[in-house]
Amino acid sequence: MKSSSNRIRQARRSAKLSQKALAMLVGVHRSAVSQWEQPAGSMPTLENLARVAVTTSVQFEWLATGRGRMKYMSDLTDANETPAILLEYCAQGEVEVRALAALRKLDYTDGFAFVGMLEALADSRLLKLKRKTPYSR
Repeated sequence: MKSSSNRIRQARRSAKLSQKALAMLVGVHRSAVSQWEQPAGSMPTLENLARVAVTTSVQFEWLATGRGRMKYMSDLTDANETPAILLEYCAQGEVEVRALAALRKLDYTDGFAFVGMLEALADSRLLKLKRKTPYSR
């Protein structure tokens, strides 16, 4: 696992920011960013770490611990596209994230048909479950 100093540097470079630019956006001196990026340097406060995450568009958990994905946007979406809502905040798991991303690639008619099929599948599964329950009405 990479150290937090490496993750901060990686986030800054991924955002195409210099140490000076990141420092300005976070509200600290350039020397603070330099210290954060040194293996034996100082650690940013939680508030500054959160600002770095927001400024560089990386996930806070990844930046702080190295767990999870670095970026919010999945590989399924265009890197130049800025979504109104991040799928990770709406979906309740990886399957839903993938389904929503695929649905957004379809035109209206195909998307409408896809949702109809999904609803029919879900309804048929519920009917099967109800039939198996001995005390169902």
